[in-house]
Amino acid sequence: MTVESVTIEQIPDGRVPEDLEEFETRAIGDFRLVALLVGAVLAGAIAASSPHDDDSVQKWVLYVLVGALMGAAAGEGFGFGISRWREVSRIRPISLWRVLPMLILVVAIAIGLMWLTPVVSSAITPRGWALSIIAIIGALPLAATLTAVQLLTRRKLPGSVGQQLETLLWLRRTVSRMLSELGVLVLLVMAVNRAALEFGEKQDPIVVIFAGAIGSFIVGIMYVPAATTLRRRANTYVQRNFKLDAVPQGELIGAAEDLGKLEKLLGLDQTTFGDLRSGLVILTPFVVSALSALLPKF
Repeated sequence: MTVESVTIEQIPDGRVPEDLEEFETRAIGDFRLVALLVGAVLAGAIAASSPHDDDSVQKWVLYVLVGALMGAAAGEGFGFGISRWREVSRIRPISLWRVLPMLILVVAIAIGLMWLTPVVSSAITPRGWALSIIAIIGALPLAATLTAVQLLTRRKLPGSVGQQLETLLWLRRTVSRMLSELGVLVLLVMAVNRAALEFGEKQDPIVVIFAGAIGSFIVGIMYVPAATTLRRRANTYVQRNFKLDAVPQGELIGAAEDLGKLEKLLGLDQTTFGDLRSGLVILTPFVVSALSALLPKF
């Protein structure tokens, strides 16, 4: 049984017609490829507009390549978020207006914190704003889908006990993958800021750390509510359907081990901060960058 067979309620037998499934698979793959290419081309073109001389052409090429990679990550995140939104909405339809407040909050916080950049360095250049906007646009579908997961798991999931378990497992995998997508995007934003230090007005290297801090904070705002609500729903599911009080004494150890395995699969043995630490690839380079920038001052 596939995840789609569990989550699509509109079809009586719970299965996606094979021709529709094949069409959607091709369409999603094509759309994500186009989104990736568009993001790479736009970001690469913006980075390529940076003024440079013959002495700095190698650094300029590196900057353009890193900018294109960031744009590709933003495009991939955009396509990935939309495809996951469609799948989450099949479990239970969620209107776009219900996730709109989170999208507005994410954009407002991102722009507000970027306006504070002159506090730690010089003002953001127009190219910097353009690249940042590409990153923000790429993250918005992921933010919408994470919010949809939060809204979905506030209520009991549809289906039988087995169907609910399969849906919970799929949601956990999906949330983890979205966290990884966001982590890669923020890491590349930091890389673009580092590469940009070689061009135009000289800036303090602290701006790289500041960019990572902004990205980490925004990812936390998007991820924590969804992950916390999903973990709470999974915990409620286990408590309702897998109790040990009716298990014979001789089978308690085996039942407890099975219960522990189930809780591990559902992520109940971890905390939300633990998920961020293991899933956000930005944390390690963020700490390393912070140390490399701050230690020489002591």
